[in-house]
Amino acid sequence: MEERFPQSTSPPLATTPFHKQDARRHQEAWAKHLDVPLNLQNSSGMKLALIPAGEFTMGSPAAESNRSKHEGPQHRVRITRPFYLGVYQVTQEEYEQVMETNPSAFSRDGGNSHVISSLDTRRFPVGRVSWDEAREFCRRLSEREEHEYRLPTEAEWEYACRAGTTTPFHFGDVLDGRQANADGRYCYGTEQQGPYLRRPTTVGSYSANAFDLHDMHGNVWEWCADWYDWNYYAHAPLEDPQGPATGTARVNRGGSWYSYARACRAAFRCELSPGMRFFDVGFRVASAWIIE
Repeated sequence: MEERFPQSTSPPLATTPFHKQDARRHQEAWAKHLDVPLNLQNSSGMKLALIPAGEFTMGSPAAESNRSKHEGPQHRVRITRPFYLGVYQVTQEEYEQVMETNPSAFSRDGGNSHVISSLDTRRFPVGRVSWDEAREFCRRLSEREEHEYRLPTEAEWEYACRAGTTTPFHFGDVLDGRQANADGRYCYGTEQQGPYLRRPTTVGSYSANAFDLHDMHGNVWEWCADWYDWNYYAHAPLEDPQGPATGTARVNRGGSWYSYARACRAAFRCELSPGMRFFDVGFRVASAWIIE
């Protein structure tokens, strides 16, 4: 199924930048304007949150610690088309319902059963999923639900992750393994080491951001729709960038339970071949359901 993006909506609401404390009001205003719910649940039980149109600064400032050059230059991006995004990363249970298989390393048959022997992993994020498989999941889910699902673009992902913030993480400047599921031994913004679970954990175990999205930092890496180009920011369009037209690798965002905290920053970019499968790589879905 060809991915289709809804036409730009022109509401009487500004798409100018907003701050974290205004993110929820901005989200509510768009829900009211569109006459759609803030949150919805499909027949498969997946919860999605409305991501309003808006403008933000994409990338990291030059002074941000552990910054890489391909996180810049910082530039304005305007998301003109509101959409829904999964409140949680796709879980093992949801993936198995649609794909009739569970590739996760941290499942009953995944090779690490000794690590999770006493745990219910159905609500763990699915892992060891390639970009191609994530796309196939979206295609099958679209047929199952009779509404289109897709992967978010890289710009949509960072905009949704930040939810009005400009700090390295939507919860601030510090990650030590307590705020999100990352390797707290290699913390960020502090010298005080934190926990390291050595595995993924149940989605929603950590606080949501201002758009009500959980695990945008850590747990598992998330595939984005875009081809990866280290220099793309230098010539990216202002409105709704879709990424390069071609490439050899796809974008990953968010870091994982296995990542040093610096790799979980909102601006951090990673690339993988679309056919590659890693134990700490999963995804979440986007949809224009009821906005189309």
